Amino acid sequence: MLNKFLINAELSKNPWLHLILDRPRIIANIAAISRLACAVNIALHVCGPLIFERKDKTRWHSSLDYLKETKIHFHLDIRRCIKLINRKPWLIEIGSIIMPLQTKISINDVLILGPENNNISATIQKAYICKIITFPHLGPARSLNL
Repeated sequence: MLNKFLINAELSKNPWLHLILDRPRIIANIAAISRLACAVNIALHVCGPLIFERKDKTRWHSSLDYLKETKIHFHLDIRRCIKLINRKPWLIEIGSIIMPLQTKISINDVLILGPENNNISATIQKAYICKIITFPHLGPARSLNL
């Protein structure tokens, strides 16, 4: 019991996981993910130029109460972000045969989610070809976008 308490205390101080959003396009998705990141104490890295439609400008409301406590970082380039974190990332992408439960994702690892309308860049996928994982897409939904 004491070990569990010490682990939880340590995880509450420092982020236990890094989540990279690659070129996100929907403000509401970033807001929802940043709220989740705050709740579970992970570091959120938003990479690429932020290009949004005008009508999306007010969609941050789901995360505004938590934004101050969220460990959120903005990067212009995903390659520089990966280099800064200095860990080989896991890529969550369609078409892999590896599922999350078949991996050894551990504390301080890095996960990358691609943009809502595209895949993670081919150069990043090629660089980390052995670390591409997928969630089984079994239901009627068109995509796994948040």
